[in-house]
Amino acid sequence: AATNMNILYLGIVNPVEIAVPGVLPDKVTVTLSNGTIKKVSNGWEVIPTNSGEEVFTISVNGKKVADKTFRVKTIPFPVAVFAGKNMGSVSKTEALKVETLEARLPDFDWDINFKIKSFSLLFSSEAADTLEFAKDNRITERMKSLLTSLQRGQTITFKDIKATGPDGRTVALNPIILKID
Repeated sequence: AATNMNILYLGIVNPVEIAVPGVLPDKVTVTLSNGTIKKVSNGWEVIPTNSGEEVFTISVNGKKVADKTFRVKTIPFPVAVFAGKNMGSVSKTEALKVETLEARLPDFDWDINFKIKSFSLLFSSEAADTLEFAKDNRITERMKSLLTSLQRGQTITFKDIKATGPDGRTVALNPIILKID
């Protein structure tokens, strides 16, 4: 076992396999120090309730045979992206094709999705600054109209970005600042 990788994530279903050599699976019972566990057709599902540690107590026919400790961590914060970027530059053509803002978890191996709940777009021009709001992850018609008027060298900023993860927590994400090239 990779002992440094014994990690569970808070507030979501964590699939685990539990086996005791030479013992039929129906004779194995498991209790947790920090969450819930249930047997499913292809193993077990664990949902930790607090960060810190989760101790699995494994028993066979009511007799304890082992304790196994896992670390419990929160799911990392995602990064908001527009046109696949969270900084740098974007062409006007590319910007006009994008329909939504996305939240991604770079370098995270689990298939976990965050949903953008709201954001604002700050568009700066020589005449004035314009701030438009969206109540989901979609670029609004007004935002599309502003993007159409972009000129090379102008900057767009997506800010006040809120996303909700599968664990139910809503997080504020860093802004996206892009220069039109």
